[in-house]
Amino acid sequence: MKIAAAMVLAAGKGERMRPLSSVLPKPALPLVDEPVIASALRLAATTGTRRVVVNTWHLARAMERALTEVDLDAEIVVSREEELMDTAGGIALARDRDLLGDRGPVLIINGDGLLNLDLGPLFERMTRTDDMVSLALLPHLDPRRWSRVILKATGMVGCIKKPGAPETGEAPFLYPGVMLVSRQALNGLTARPGAVGECLWGPALAEGRLGGVVVSGHWREVGVPQDYLEAVLGRLNGRGAVHSSAHVHPSASIGAAFIGRNARVEAQAVVGEAVVAEGATVGRKARVVRSVLLGDVSVETDGNVVDGFRAAHPRT
Repeated sequence: MKIAAAMVLAAGKGERMRPLSSVLPKPALPLVDEPVIASALRLAATTGTRRVVVNTWHLARAMERALTEVDLDAEIVVSREEELMDTAGGIALARDRDLLGDRGPVLIINGDGLLNLDLGPLFERMTRTDDMVSLALLPHLDPRRWSRVILKATGMVGCIKKPGAPETGEAPFLYPGVMLVSRQALNGLTARPGAVGECLWGPALAEGRLGGVVVSGHWREVGVPQDYLEAVLGRLNGRGAVHSSAHVHPSASIGAAFIGRNARVEAQAVVGEAVVAEGATVGRKARVVRSVLLGDVSVETDGNVVDGFRAAHPRT
């Protein structure tokens, strides 16, 4: 099956990621050498599509700048929203702008996760069924944290439950933010603010045409500041990394930390298991551990930040 386009959703406010999302959209947060959204873009490109659409709204310029940092074997096209359209509304707007082609299904991926999935079973399912929407699913990692998708023996979604302990005999699945949307379902969307659950999944479920298929691979949510810090530390793998635009005094001690764009670390400062980026400053003899500092924030001389998340939008 060929698809005309794929779309990665990146317009939201990222409320759970505050205060970090006051400086950068969640999908634009730096993971050392690339933004969070990079893995979603690469996954989209593996399908062979020549166009990946990305919607933007919250801190749109910063989000669009992050897209230029991703080396992708496909064209990235931005659909900037004048008002936040939510997930389904953003898809409909991109459709109305003729960015999603005029035939075949469209692959939709959330831009705030780290994922590497084999989507073959997802495409195969939509080829042989009458699904309006087909969801990629994984065995559930933590039903108490994320919603639970319940599949029937036919592969149709029976229901979607809120996070909680599974009931006796229940086999919950996890939705990692990847779905195929049929042209019929896409054309049925109205270009007004609305969420995928209400505008896409609800109608498909009501018609018995919301399908799901278990895929293999890896997924990790980057939903809250601690998730982000852990993702960066995983990329660092015990080493330190310094962006070319950052300034680190030769006498500073940098452990497993990322010193990002335009950051400053002054003399005799200590930074470990941390991110300091987007202009943040660590003062002389200050100590920053297990923390993230983004934007117009600074740690004073001899200051101490442990397990802290501080962010302020850079002054212009």
